[in-house]
Amino acid sequence: MKKYNPLYKRSWTSLSPKQKSNRERSLDVLNTARKSNQSLSRISKNHGISVPTVIRNTNAFKKVNGKWEAKKFDRISRVLKIDEKGREKSIEIRDSRTASVIGRYHNAVKILLNTGNKDQLQNFKKIKFKDSTGKIHHFETDYRKIIEINEKIEEIEIYEVYGN
Repeated sequence: MKKYNPLYKRSWTSLSPKQKSNRERSLDVLNTARKSNQSLSRISKNHGISVPTVIRNTNAFKKVNGKWEAKKFDRISRVLKIDEKGREKSIEIRDSRTASVIGRYHNAVKILLNTGNKDQLQNFKKIKFKDSTGKIHHFETDYRKIIEINEKIEEIEIYEVYGN
């Protein structure tokens, strides 16, 4: 008999397109729940997804005094983009703590691109993290390479929008 593997334990790559969409929306609900005081049912309704689907996709809520409350962190796999070795890469990570570090890195990159201030990037010079396969990654902190990466992305987006 085959053992059932719950959705929240499955890797991103093993999910169907519909399951990926539900996981993304469920993670958005979870993120909002961690930041706000709203009820899970209200947040879910605003994101167009049911509470049972959110719980099935995340397992990141617990009942406290009869109300659903978001756990502080989770171990749900998700794919995020990072800049590394002069290129933009998509990597699968295993938990919300790593996702938060990557989010802070993206904010530092945004500050660099909007203001030219590269001080925030220095905080990421020695930070390393593991992806879901155990491979160690380092953030790109050379501001010239980051600007170059983002210029390439903008050129590609313009090309895709306007076509031939």
